[in-house]
Amino acid sequence: MLELIDLNPDYVVVDLGCGSAFFTVPLSRKVKKVYGIDVQKEMLAFLEQKIQRQKIGNIEPLLSGKDEIPLENESVDLLITVNTLHEIPNKKKIVAEIRRVLRPKGQAVIVDFKKEDTGFGPPVTIRVSQDQARHLFEEKGLTALTSHELQHHYLIVFRRV
Repeated sequence: MLELIDLNPDYVVVDLGCGSAFFTVPLSRKVKKVYGIDVQKEMLAFLEQKIQRQKIGNIEPLLSGKDEIPLENESVDLLITVNTLHEIPNKKKIVAEIRRVLRPKGQAVIVDFKKEDTGFGPPVTIRVSQDQARHLFEEKGLTALTSHELQHHYLIVFRRV
């Protein structure tokens, strides 16, 4: 999936809802800094262990609430969130937060389950469709650049205008 994203070695990146750091660690090898943000202390403890075990110096774990990002305004070049949007209760607020932390022309990459029965994942009733995601982000001033249909997921790249 990372091959679908333009990564610059100077980027400051957020992995929002980083969980087990499946993308956080690979991202850290390609960019300047990665903030691994999650609402679960256990996930951040797991990330800390990975950082120490692999001696990674450019990942910073951060604890957050479900609809806040604990970073300064316009401090991030790229934000990635995978299988997280459907979990967030106040989607409009988190999208506003994403826009707030992105630098002008910064990008947000959203990957989530298609709103259909895939045989696994969250209930279809709480999934966010690609059209719903596009509307949420465009309503907050982010423009869709590209989208990709994956087997069970969709990926949309938005840019802050």
